[in-house]
Amino acid sequence: MPNTIDNSDFWDLLQPGQITIELMDMLSDTLVFIKNTEGAYLFINKAFRKTLLLKSNKIIGKLDSSLFGSELASHYMIDDQNVIKKGQRIIEKAELVTHRPGLVKWYLTTKIPLYNKQKDIIGIAGISRPSEAHKHAELTGPMSSLGKAVEYIYEHKHEVITVDMISSISGFSISTLERNFKKYFSCSPAKFVTQVKVSRACELLAEPSYSINEIGDLLGYSDPVVFTRIFKREMKHTPSVYRKSLSTHNYEQ
Repeated sequence: MPNTIDNSDFWDLLQPGQITIELMDMLSDTLVFIKNTEGAYLFINKAFRKTLLLKSNKIIGKLDSSLFGSELASHYMIDDQNVIKKGQRIIEKAELVTHRPGLVKWYLTTKIPLYNKQKDIIGIAGISRPSEAHKHAELTGPMSSLGKAVEYIYEHKHEVITVDMISSISGFSISTLERNFKKYFSCSPAKFVTQVKVSRACELLAEPSYSINEIGDLLGYSDPVVFTRIFKREMKHTPSVYRKSLSTHNYEQ
């Protein structure tokens, strides 16, 4: 019979690294990372490596600013410092994550501070999991109506989409629609539409054959000024700055 080990003895006897490395690598669609107080990566799981198409030795020790476009890196680094300096946890914040040049997806990110035995913060740990929006086709029962609304948004992202239109497609009143989007997707219907359009815009900006004005028009923004304003509101940089940033980062195929 194996010896019974109590809780404190178990953690003292456990060989370091087993849970972090072996278990985290089994999470195929969830990104796991650990950083020091400077924001340099100390650990990333296999799913994280796959999003960037880079090997571990090209990520470990690097800052977000050397791995991502500046418009994304700035968001990540500001959040990191809030966790490190203020000890604030970030719970399921919606943000864009790069998968390869020009391809970005919405994830829900959680970050927590890591302490040493003296209770000083020495780093952060985080996970990013795909937004439930990508599972819209799997909604059943009463939520199948919400699934229809989400599918409509994806299929008509090249058009102008209003909350009234989404309400009509789903069969929900506007107030019920708003409540369900907040519950399942952590944002309003209007915000969800914008996220879908901006995500697609990021993909199109990686294609040099499209001008910025053409991309805006393809996504239902007939006025280039409106498209630029909405894109900048979401990404904190203009479409032209985002496009330029893509050419400054090398990815492995």
